[in-house]
Amino acid sequence: MRMTTILTRLLVVLLSTGAVLVLAAAPPDGRPSGETGRTALLDRLVHLPGQVRVLQASSHNKTGQNGDENWPLYVDEHGDHVIFDAAGPGCIRSMWGTHFAEDALLKFYFDGEAKPRYELREVEFYSGGQPDFRPPLVSYERRGYYDQGLAGNSFVPIPFAKSLKIAVAGESRFFHILYECYPHGTPVQSFTGNEQWLALEDCYTHLGENLLPQDAVEAVEVVQDDNTPGAEVVLFERRDGSGIIRAIEIEADGSPACLQESEIQMRWDGHVHADVRAPLGIFFGCANAAHDVSTLPLVVSRLEGGRIRLRCFFPMPFWQEARVVWRNGSPHRVGSLVSRILVSANDLERERSGHFTTCYRSGETTYGRDWLLFDRVGTGWLAGVVQTMQHGHYCEGDEHFCIDGAVSPQINGTGSEDYYLGCFWPNLPYNSPFASCVGDAQAEGGGHFFGAYRVPACYGRFHLECPIPFHQVIDARIQHGGLSQLRSNYSSLAYAYLRNRPALRTSDFIDVGNSTSETAHGYQARESELTGWVQGSPEGADFTTVLEERGRRHARGEITFSVAVDPDNDGVRLRRRLDQSSMCQGADVYVDGAYAGTWYHGYHNEHLRWFDSDFDIHPQHTRAKQSLQLKLVVKAEGIHGPFTDFKYWVCCFESAGAEESGRPD
Repeated sequence: MRMTTILTRLLVVLLSTGAVLVLAAAPPDGRPSGETGRTALLDRLVHLPGQVRVLQASSHNKTGQNGDENWPLYVDEHGDHVIFDAAGPGCIRSMWGTHFAEDALLKFYFDGEAKPRYELREVEFYSGGQPDFRPPLVSYERRGYYDQGLAGNSFVPIPFAKSLKIAVAGESRFFHILYECYPHGTPVQSFTGNEQWLALEDCYTHLGENLLPQDAVEAVEVVQDDNTPGAEVVLFERRDGSGIIRAIEIEADGSPACLQESEIQMRWDGHVHADVRAPLGIFFGCANAAHDVSTLPLVVSRLEGGRIRLRCFFPMPFWQEARVVWRNGSPHRVGSLVSRILVSANDLERERSGHFTTCYRSGETTYGRDWLLFDRVGTGWLAGVVQTMQHGHYCEGDEHFCIDGAVSPQINGTGSEDYYLGCFWPNLPYNSPFASCVGDAQAEGGGHFFGAYRVPACYGRFHLECPIPFHQVIDARIQHGGLSQLRSNYSSLAYAYLRNRPALRTSDFIDVGNSTSETAHGYQARESELTGWVQGSPEGADFTTVLEERGRRHARGEITFSVAVDPDNDGVRLRRRLDQSSMCQGADVYVDGAYAGTWYHGYHNEHLRWFDSDFDIHPQHTRAKQSLQLKLVVKAEGIHGPFTDFKYWVCCFESAGAEESGRPD
């Protein structure tokens, strides 16, 4: 055995791409403009999210059952299927679809336009036939074995200042759209088609290449030749000091024993439990066997002699101490291990930053319970997931992400293969900056459909174009089968950035329909009716659970009430429980007489009725105040149905929890 050697030296690394980020909009997620290249999409994760919400519009079955085709948000006055409808300011970050009808026509209506600004065939949109939506940020490629197994993906950011509606003339089939919402007053310019998205394009142009940080770094190298069962190698240790791990590169044995049974552990700043603990393979995106992987945060390359090179570019800040360890937990001797970790200086403010953390789970699915991907209390971002699935027709499972305690998921999908940006399982191997399918389950299973069930499929989805923010708590799950009814073997690793303290705290609550609560808050609504007790169910994992609520229904008019807030706030979030059986609901919101935006829910579901809708109020209306006088002016024209309210929660953003507006694009 050769003794482990550690070499430390200072390097200056310059980013060779020269790409420059251009901001077409400056939404508030705590990141400065002017950053360069692919690193900007990763570096923003270490900053806690500000007043930004992420939602998903999708064709998920409104009854909660399987079968997610042709379920639009609603049908508009033209008879078109509406697949997106939101009030601004906001920005679509990604669009996915599959199995397009040949004559399906996409119509984009910006900022209340009566006529669509864009009107183009759906296939043409994803194929790059419209120069304003150009490759490589749009693609239409085969990702499944079936004849209809072509997936359309767009990562062209589509900002909107006031509103955006997208409708399909023809069948809408399968779709999901991830988008961000910002409080009124955030400066956003609506999409023009002239924007330059160089950082995003850089992700594709240099896919799989080494991603080195710009600033001076410390390089720590470790070589360990003899790795017997139980061997432990310290790859990096800092007992008194700060830094940011910017890149981890490991050359190792590519055997299943090394990938599946050895593990990597990380612990930051005196935490009692390991922040990261996962098998080596799944941590780097190839859980089961040595396959090439090329994504933005993870790259795997097969080498000669059964060796493999693993690279991770998630930034990992620490302020006091850090320890990264590899352990051989298999009963076999594995080959030599060569590790190189790059570390830069850490000038981040700890209270405004999050630690890199993961959640690893492995085992058999539980009947009637969605598979847990990640759940934590605190503030941060969900940055991605790697998952394996084996046995049972698992691909139908929808993702259900409930954020900050909402009764139903704000992220509600159409199928596991769709979440990973594929379509029509079994899937062909693919690599992209934000998603991957590692290996070919059908080919490895003997070349036929049923053989694919025997081979554990491996997927990755990295929410780097649109990380999922949470300010109190997050519960992210995915079904196994269409109703979480299949007996399957799953493993998953979720990547996140976390501060173990919420940045959003509740300051008030109104129980609408309860005379005592209404009187205490001066609640008035002259043109409304009491609903009485209403029975209904939420969407998501609890769609069979019946909840009984009472509240009000408003066909028109004004709703006024006052709420208490913490004067030491950096903005306020209102949450309203509403009844989705009412058609699209909207109201203009005024805070102490000043217009604060439009609260809009562009959706209709008469089957699963309960939804918790959020509305963020810009801090310019809330700072240093102990109470707010709110007025909601109900929209009654056009397709708007009665505005419904059953409960209100009032939550305050902590004043030191996030930086000011500005995100790289």
